[in-house]
Amino acid sequence: MKRFVFLIILSVPLLANAATLTLREAIALGLQNNYSILIEKSSAEAKKELITAEDAKFDPVAGGSVSAGGSNKPTDYAPYNMDYLKERTLNGSAQLQKLHKNGMTGKFSFETQKTGTNNSYNELDPAYRTVFYMNIIQPILKNYGKDINATGTKNAELTFKQAQYQLYSEMTATAANIETAYYAYVRATDVLELSKTSEELAKNLLEYDKKRFAAGIVPITEVQQAQTALAGRREQTVNARAAADTALINLQNLINSPLDRNGTAPEKLSSAFIQADGGQFYKTALDASPLLEKQRVELKKQDITLKYLKNQELPELDALATLGVIGLSGNARDDSHFDGTYHDSLTDMTEGDGFEWKVGLSISYPLGARGAKARTASVSAEKMRAVYALKKMENDTRSGIDTALTAMDSGKSRYLIAQEFVGLASVTLEQEMKKLNEGLSDTFRILKFQEDLTDARIRSVNALYEYRKGEAELYRTAGTNLDRFGFKAGE
Repeated sequence: MKRFVFLIILSVPLLANAATLTLREAIALGLQNNYSILIEKSSAEAKKELITAEDAKFDPVAGGSVSAGGSNKPTDYAPYNMDYLKERTLNGSAQLQKLHKNGMTGKFSFETQKTGTNNSYNELDPAYRTVFYMNIIQPILKNYGKDINATGTKNAELTFKQAQYQLYSEMTATAANIETAYYAYVRATDVLELSKTSEELAKNLLEYDKKRFAAGIVPITEVQQAQTALAGRREQTVNARAAADTALINLQNLINSPLDRNGTAPEKLSSAFIQADGGQFYKTALDASPLLEKQRVELKKQDITLKYLKNQELPELDALATLGVIGLSGNARDDSHFDGTYHDSLTDMTEGDGFEWKVGLSISYPLGARGAKARTASVSAEKMRAVYALKKMENDTRSGIDTALTAMDSGKSRYLIAQEFVGLASVTLEQEMKKLNEGLSDTFRILKFQEDLTDARIRSVNALYEYRKGEAELYRTAGTNLDRFGFKAGE
């Protein structure tokens, strides 16, 4: 999977006042505005900065210092022939140090000093001393190699990749939640319309019965039955309206955008069914699921950390090398090779006549190395935990796909049966109304057939909702629901 997630969303207008809010438009709004997505996006951006922070340890480090000092020491040393030995010094230094990715630390330093004294044994007064050093420390065992020293950077890169997958996962989950909430809103509005229709049927029947009662055709009980039914259906309408309002609030919360309750109409639930191969969806999920990819990245991080910790169990064996050149000049009391100005000390240093060097090895090893071995064992156990977690997630993915397909199969079957019942109930009601007009039926039977028809239509809507809800979960589990609606993620 190569979706590194900064979602590219095609331009979608603000839809708060649109006459029809399509499902794709609702998802687009949610992907742009949903707070959970914005939180994960900010988290990913923060993780990206950690890569630079880790890699910064290989940046050169410059430093320097200046100081001045002096002394006026009483002395009883006869050759000095003085009561006080005086000394004044000015010091300056500059350093440049860098850690290289193979583990080597290189340091260049320049030091300079001016010394003035009344000590007659010093040939130069003042004396200028300059020194240039190059120091190298090269690990041979522990902390040697680019892979070892770049562990922090590599893990930071993988952590950023995990944050991207987490962001993509949040986006797929949010899109699925919006899709389900949208379907719930459609269902609620459909049920509301069916409740209104049922209420209108009861109202019309009541008016019809009142006329028949006034004509002396039916007793007052027929009117009372119609009145009771109308009151009950008005209550159902009130409940349906509350359910529609609640569904709209839930949808608004997910897309983080206000919607006009009266002016925003959703699309109708589609009755088009798909042929879904569970095995193929599972194979797709193994490659496309962002949560599975995130867990695989966790295994890579564990491998990198284990390699580093294994290296830390080795003895610390370092090669050391120092090379320095020294220059000296000053105001000579008598004839001296070093007579000259401060710049002469620099010239003398570059000639390399004064120098010092040192090479060697340094070794250090904690006896038993229990700490390093314990850390390695701990991360090894964590890796096995991550492996098991991945296996569980794969099993959960298969289970999620099977559950979604079961819901779709059940919803489809229930819908087809309900539609068949709707057709039969419509015919039955129509026939019973004809009988009523002929005086061969009564209000009770008409109300019963009206309720049967309304219940069948509501069951049909609910079944179609359950199918679409299962379909949304199927594509979310497979990690392809954004592709399904035409949203592309940057790679």
